[in-house]
Amino acid sequence: MIDKSLIDQNTEEHYVKKGDPNKSTYYIIRPRWSTAGLFAHFAVFAGHIRYALSKDWFPVVDMQNYPNAYLVPQKLGKENAWEYYFEQPMRIGLEEAYNGENVILGSIVEPPRPTLENILDHATLAKWRMLVKKGLLTIKPDIMKEVLSVRERLFNPTDRVLGVKLRGTDYNVAKYHPIPPPLNMQLML
Repeated sequence: MIDKSLIDQNTEEHYVKKGDPNKSTYYIIRPRWSTAGLFAHFAVFAGHIRYALSKDWFPVVDMQNYPNAYLVPQKLGKENAWEYYFEQPMRIGLEEAYNGENVILGSIVEPPRPTLENILDHATLAKWRMLVKKGLLTIKPDIMKEVLSVRERLFNPTDRVLGVKLRGTDYNVAKYHPIPPPLNMQLML
């Protein structure tokens, strides 16, 4: 059971439990925006994971106790939406982390929001690849199985495939984000 008094809306990084400094410290990564898309969370959380590891803390993603686009309101506080798609970076669950002796709620302001330039730069991509290679950003096995099944169904084994990320949440939540015309209008152009 997670003590709900540890869940707060303070946007700065802060200890909610501080005990024996020789015991493990858990760094809880919280969603920055309730309307952000999965790639935005992935980009920001990757930075938080690297940050926590640089401090010898255990990073744990909490998309259970903070509103986000992937968790229906009825499941708030009950299911971790991050775990619908990804494994926890260190395979440590929220209950274990929140029940630890030292618990830090990560900032929902820092690290700075990635820009298109620093998301796509070689150094950033190399850091993400390293997190993936180390098993710290791991897609759930059942999702990978489904992805590979679709790939096998649609392509030959020797085909080279370019992945394209389709943005969805921006169209639904961003007030002034351009929206492409409906398909029937595109066909007329």
